[in-house]
Amino acid sequence: MSYIHKHLARRDFLRRTALATAWAGTPFAANLAAIGAAAAQTAGDHKALVCIFLHGGNDNSNTIVPVESSAYSRYLSARPAIALPQATLLPLSLSGFTGPQLGLNPALAPIRPLFDAGRCAIVANVGTLAWPTTLTQYRNRTVQTPLGLFSHSDQQSSWQTGLPTRASTTGWLGRVADMTTSAYNAGAGVSMCMSLAGNNIMQAGASVVQYQVTTQGPVVIETMTPGHWRHDPAMAAAMNKLLTEQRSHMLEQAYTTIGARSIATGQRAKEALASVPALSTVFPANGLAAQLRMVAQLIAARSGLGHRRQIFFVAQGGYDFHDNLLDNQALRLGELASAMAAFHEATVELGVASNVTTFTASDFGRGLQSNGRGSNHGWGGHHFVMGGAVNGNRLYGQWPTVALGGPEDIGQGRLLPTTPVDRYAATLARWFGASASDLTTVLPNLSRFVTAANAPMGFLPVS
Repeated sequence: MSYIHKHLARRDFLRRTALATAWAGTPFAANLAAIGAAAAQTAGDHKALVCIFLHGGNDNSNTIVPVESSAYSRYLSARPAIALPQATLLPLSLSGFTGPQLGLNPALAPIRPLFDAGRCAIVANVGTLAWPTTLTQYRNRTVQTPLGLFSHSDQQSSWQTGLPTRASTTGWLGRVADMTTSAYNAGAGVSMCMSLAGNNIMQAGASVVQYQVTTQGPVVIETMTPGHWRHDPAMAAAMNKLLTEQRSHMLEQAYTTIGARSIATGQRAKEALASVPALSTVFPANGLAAQLRMVAQLIAARSGLGHRRQIFFVAQGGYDFHDNLLDNQALRLGELASAMAAFHEATVELGVASNVTTFTASDFGRGLQSNGRGSNHGWGGHHFVMGGAVNGNRLYGQWPTVALGGPEDIGQGRLLPTTPVDRYAATLARWFGASASDLTTVLPNLSRFVTAANAPMGFLPVS
């Protein structure tokens, strides 16, 4: 109880409650809006970050594969039962890359044209790190490593909070929103952080509260929505009375405040979405595509939402490939690639392709060594960044040696990350509008790896 008494202040209760849907209207938000009003007047641009989280830990070794003969042979010998046939790989001709020629899993065919067009890039061997770590330091346990290494829940938390050695109530995207909301979204009635995949720590800020939306739009109370066939004026009036009466009990008043805000926010979002024309881009019929289609609609509705900056979180499950890796990963990556390609096409249709950056994240990578029909939990993994502003058809970071016993292999072909999540996140944050000084708050451990000025990796320009 002492932890609750110390840390669960009223504002934290409001933020953590499932009904919390928007930050606008709170005294703290009003103060931030006032502080950022002058900046907002000159911030006429729009930018959006879209995180695609691959739950389960995507197998990096069968996502991007060396095609060159000797490198492919080492890959094949490590996982003979689950290696992709060399002839099926989709070769990439990456600009400035001096390593072995690489190929994409054939299921990723829909995004290959985006590489050719310079709109998609690879960030190699990204993972959670507490400190710069060498293979010798890892083996000798002389450097602190992330808590719960190889654990799904712990590594999802580390990825999303950017704080791999301690618990946190905020995530790095939420902290980016804290740093930028007052400058770009002052007075908005809907949170900058919108999730199509339920509650997540990644978008939780100290002041900004994520707003959860379904693939069909905001959740509204039907009986309180004029025009809805279930609208009941008497019930709406009674509900409104319940949600506006002052309460003496802290929890009752918090529930009342959040409920009222939820209704107001849902109505604002519904009206904003209704004000924009339907997309002509055709999305494939899968769950991730449905999420990204709604993201595109929310981007189209940005003016009605009062947004110059937007942060979205979508997710795809089923990446825990301990068994039947070849078939299951092909299905998942096929859905991912077709959804990403359609989403990029939608941003082109909306005229915002250069203003929207989409990036992948996952629990961890997986070990190169086959366990028979699948692969086990790993550490570092490869990720995609997509958008009109991306300096694409390139690989960023350090391509690892794809071989058992290589210089990054901590055992079973699990990669010691050579790019910390901190640098990956810092590059995205700087493009979005966070300043170099903001990065000390957004990513408190960044200075352990690089200076804030040197943090951006180059796959996006600095705002």
